[in-house]
Amino acid sequence: MTVSRIALALLAGLTLPGAAVAEVLSTSDPTIENSLCVGRDCGDPAAFAVTHDEIVLSANNIRLRFEDTSDPAGNNASDDWALIPNDNLPGGENRFILRNLTHETDPFVVHGDAPTSAAYISATGRIGIGTVLPQEMMHMVSAIGPGLRFEQTGNGLVQPQTWTMRGQTTFHVSDVTAGTTPFRINRAAPDNTLVVDDTGHVGIGTQTPGAPLEISDDDTFSFFRITATGAPVNQSVDVVFTQGPLGTGEFRYNIVDGDGPEMRLNADGDMVLDGTLTTGGPTCDGGCDAVFDAGFSRLSVSEHAALMWQNKHLPAVGPTAPDAPVNLTEKVGGVIHELEMAHIYIEQLHQRIAAQEAETAELRALVRDIAARR
Repeated sequence: MTVSRIALALLAGLTLPGAAVAEVLSTSDPTIENSLCVGRDCGDPAAFAVTHDEIVLSANNIRLRFEDTSDPAGNNASDDWALIPNDNLPGGENRFILRNLTHETDPFVVHGDAPTSAAYISATGRIGIGTVLPQEMMHMVSAIGPGLRFEQTGNGLVQPQTWTMRGQTTFHVSDVTAGTTPFRINRAAPDNTLVVDDTGHVGIGTQTPGAPLEISDDDTFSFFRITATGAPVNQSVDVVFTQGPLGTGEFRYNIVDGDGPEMRLNADGDMVLDGTLTTGGPTCDGGCDAVFDAGFSRLSVSEHAALMWQNKHLPAVGPTAPDAPVNLTEKVGGVIHELEMAHIYIEQLHQRIAAQEAETAELRALVRDIAARR
């Protein structure tokens, strides 16, 4: 075996018992054809294993030190390093350490009871954790629940926080700090269960969502459900799209209480409500119930009629053109106003007719009285 400058450094760094300084055995590049043992416990002669250990370090406390004599003032890398097998204190651990002597850190540690393939790098550069056959750039294998943990210890400015990602029969993300699991995917979930495309659109059941949120399936009946588990009754509602009885598509709103949809809207714009329709109320530009107020200025019957014939619509209702959009709330308010005005006019006409009938009755009585005196 040919020994490089590392072997010479090992020889030069060996301190012999009782010697004040290390003995320099060679100042050239020596060649050692057989095995080399360095350390206080090598023995004389050293006993080498049949596996032909070319270099053996043998001592109670072992450290292989790499001392860089570069000048750091010249922007040269100059950290000193050491390879250390096991702790050298009573009760220490069996572990292999790569130590930065300059910064007093241990960036790489392998414990003695670490299992086979705890960390493995394949010929393709893939990293295996628990496997010697990594199938991806990083491949983690465990008998139960392989996972990753992200722990923020906090520094006074930010609070501690811990998350885990774990793959079991479900894949889930857990907030360890809060004790919650906000995200979960069950095994065998179908393709495109949840998709976010390059525009930010979200698809459920589709890889190409055509809207900020699109829900799609292969059935003729598709819906999503909103549930309030704290509601005492009727905890869920379904928002549904189906082909409908016409086969042209129908939108439905259905509270899940077993009695069918409460609202249906078909492709022709026809809406069916099983209950009543309540709106926010009209603005009452036409007066609404104000017609009964003492200070309300009402048109006379003839003035109202003239305005109606002139504009060809009831004054408070406004025009209602064919196929034109209609504000039902305002229309209903206007119709109520006109209906109340009509009843006022009827009452006024009734009073006039009653007065005329009373006058007619008096005239008839006078006529009879005159006739009786002849």
